[in-house]
Amino acid sequence: MNANTPNLPGLLRFDDVDIGRTQTIVHTVTEAEVDAFGRLSGDLNPLHMENAFAERSPFGRRVVHGLLTAALVSAAHTELTGPGFAYVGQELRFLGPVYIGDTVTINVCVVEKKPAKHILVMDTTVRNQQGRVVLSGLSALKELRFDNAVVARPAAA
Repeated sequence: MNANTPNLPGLLRFDDVDIGRTQTIVHTVTEAEVDAFGRLSGDLNPLHMENAFAERSPFGRRVVHGLLTAALVSAAHTELTGPGFAYVGQELRFLGPVYIGDTVTINVCVVEKKPAKHILVMDTTVRNQQGRVVLSGLSALKELRFDNAVVARPAAA
């Protein structure tokens, strides 16, 4: 650990994360999550928010916000690295719709390490319950440098 690294048990550092390290999470998207995401983000597109409108669309029903699906990728990142990294880049390809009630499997895998900047590059894939890829891309996480202040994890609620 360097002088700027807090002494937190279990805190992963750049050198602790190997190429090939993978994290997978599975999540079923609920109507309440889509409604909350729409309100929080301000994306109230009726394709996401209104049954009557979405039923007349080419999708035939409400579609989950693409960025809600991408937010689940962020959750997988945090599970993979813990709190010692920040999300600094994302390339996304939305390849198919996610619907309310779909169960998606999010997989992130470290495919490159950039030592000069302490950046991890991850391959990102999200599949629906039929195994179809609905989102893919690359993401980047940067190791955080902490000041010399004591850094503590928040207490469990």
